[in-house]
Amino acid sequence: MTYADLPVAEFAFPGPLRDQLTAAILAGAKTSSTGLLAEYEHDGEPLPAPGERSVVIDSAGAPLAIIQLTGVRLVALADVDLDHAVDEGEGYTSVAQWRAAHERFWHSEQLRAHLGDPGFTVGDDTVCVAERFRVVSLVPDAETVNAALAAEAAALAAGLRAAPEADLDSPTCCPPWSVRDELAHTAVAVWRTLEMLDADPPQALPISTPAYYAPDDRFAPAADSARVAAAHEFAAARTGPQLIDWCEQQCTAVVQRVAATGERLVATRHGDPMRLTDFQVTRVVELAVHGLDLADALGADPWLTPQAADVVTGLLFGHQAGAAAALLGADRADLLRAAMGRTPLTAAQRSGLDALGTTWLATGPS
Repeated sequence: MTYADLPVAEFAFPGPLRDQLTAAILAGAKTSSTGLLAEYEHDGEPLPAPGERSVVIDSAGAPLAIIQLTGVRLVALADVDLDHAVDEGEGYTSVAQWRAAHERFWHSEQLRAHLGDPGFTVGDDTVCVAERFRVVSLVPDAETVNAALAAEAAALAAGLRAAPEADLDSPTCCPPWSVRDELAHTAVAVWRTLEMLDADPPQALPISTPAYYAPDDRFAPAADSARVAAAHEFAAARTGPQLIDWCEQQCTAVVQRVAATGERLVATRHGDPMRLTDFQVTRVVELAVHGLDLADALGADPWLTPQAADVVTGLLFGHQAGAAAALLGADRADLLRAAMGRTPLTAAQRSGLDALGTTWLATGPS
């Protein structure tokens, strides 16, 4: 199931070789790939360009990660260098070894059938498309996401119950919300999964998780005002303990319902079709980022869990999360605060994160 907003990056044909290659990508071992110009010409596809993003899929067509091209060059087969061969992540120690393995694939019945040329062969002058890429956003599996949501919800409830009820009226970094208002917004946001699962699945191709955060009319002043007012009204109708209990109950219900449902499409309240797992990633974002806001407002240590931090940093930074944290001199909580607009970035820091391929999410009016 591919995405409406991203082209597909297919490595080899479905089967053991693709599974081996995609596993190497997810492990961070594979950062280069080699195709043939003849394949692009046969398929009528334009050559890729640096900066382009695409989604890596497994043999069943499920998304695994979003990659960004960092380099594309046309090179004769005889001129492919050792660095490129090694970075293919398949254990090559020489160009000859790399070439032998690739010739077996390029001379395979599958590729010859795809090209419609049973005698297709490559030689020293065959033009290769040598690509370099990086993983800029990870697409976690359903079990990982559900476990992260459960862990973060439990940590949020425990953190809030440790605060005096009067402190729930403290202002947050999302004015005019108080702690109780922002908690109400977060709880209702997680509850929406149940509402969506009660509806029929949409029929259109789903969008990716980054595309859910498009800076469009969902952040228009009228929509933003309605969101603020709805959260305040919901919170005002409940005591602090009641609100925390309701949030915890909804999170538990969502975790159980999602685990029992399996993968399917859902329609967001904005009308976007999404895979259920991808939508749940956005719910982990809600719990993690708003949880940081609430802890800060209460003067408490952040209760951000490793499971939720993995999901959110994977979405934002892919394999570059460590480099991003080092750039800012930040731990993971501070990294999320910076990436989600809670703490300001200098121009140099923003430029540095851009250079790492950071996936920026729109979460409010620009």
